[in-house]
Amino acid sequence: NEAQPALEHLAGSSAARERALRRFDRDEPPPYVSSTEEDPEEGYERLALQAAGAIMPDEMNRLLNEPLDDAERDRVALGLASSGRQRAYHPGERYDKELELEKYRIETWASRSANDETKDYLRQLGSAKKGRAGRERVNIIARRNIRRRWQKLGVWNPAWGIPGRADNPDLSDETYDWKWRWQQDVPDAGWLPKTHKIAQNPDHPVTRVVQLREGVRRGEHSPVQPRSCLGEDASISQAESFITSRPWFMFRVELREEGQRLERVSAQIRRHYDLSAPTIVKGRWKDRGDWQAGWQKSTGDELIGWKWRHESPSPEPEDLSGLNNLATFEFSPSEADALEAIPPPTPTPP
Repeated sequence: NEAQPALEHLAGSSAARERALRRFDRDEPPPYVSSTEEDPEEGYERLALQAAGAIMPDEMNRLLNEPLDDAERDRVALGLASSGRQRAYHPGERYDKELELEKYRIETWASRSANDETKDYLRQLGSAKKGRAGRERVNIIARRNIRRRWQKLGVWNPAWGIPGRADNPDLSDETYDWKWRWQQDVPDAGWLPKTHKIAQNPDHPVTRVVQLREGVRRGEHSPVQPRSCLGEDASISQAESFITSRPWFMFRVELREEGQRLERVSAQIRRHYDLSAPTIVKGRWKDRGDWQAGWQKSTGDELIGWKWRHESPSPEPEDLSGLNNLATFEFSPSEADALEAIPPPTPTPP
């Protein structure tokens, strides 16, 4: 067998194996070298790769580009709909992500731009109860900012409480149990327990999204119809469509689909080609102009936004300069009550 000496040579030489993999991973084939000039060691590497039947880039792309089959779409839907706090359609999961970045934004602003009165109001005095008042105030102010932003988008539910408050907590504070306001009459707005198939959850919004994408090939994309916000009189169908068409939701869908496609090739091949679903999907969004620089935060975190480039701009982050005049800073009644319920920090001993 012509390839046997080459395979034996690679088996006994780690350096030769590394060179073989590097050559195999090139985007472009190496320049032509006549057989009379070819390095014997390179010839061994070439023959060994051919004999091993390694999957080539064009063959791999054909495999990955095929639409998802029924079983794969079931797994995508399950991953989007029933992963605990990672449920893609769940309002509490989205709120929790926005909350952490909003608190960081407030704390950063306070350290740089707040006047002495506001710094004192928001100060962090240390661990345990010493710093609790400041932390709780930041938490409530962050909730206030998210509420106002979501009200402009038409998605805020007035039944939601104030997550994270320690004084006089309410059941409505638990984001895990939150529902969009148009889900209130649905006994179980989540993916039905102990089920793994789309057919068993025909009315779930994730099911409709995955079904609408049946037959879509890898990388195919249709621009979303522009929508500025959700109206008060929107139907349940319109409300669901608004949420499931948002960039942050669609990124999750494409991420799950790409991850499912990558399961078609072995882990060894994924490692060899450095195939990562987040890297691939993010690169695809950049190539088609959908990725926005503002989604990459100064903390290094990413928070995909509410609006596409071709839509009206997202509501701007709340102007925090108003915090320098606390007497006129507007809060909802529940937020004002929650702030009043916070005991002041323990005074520093003289």
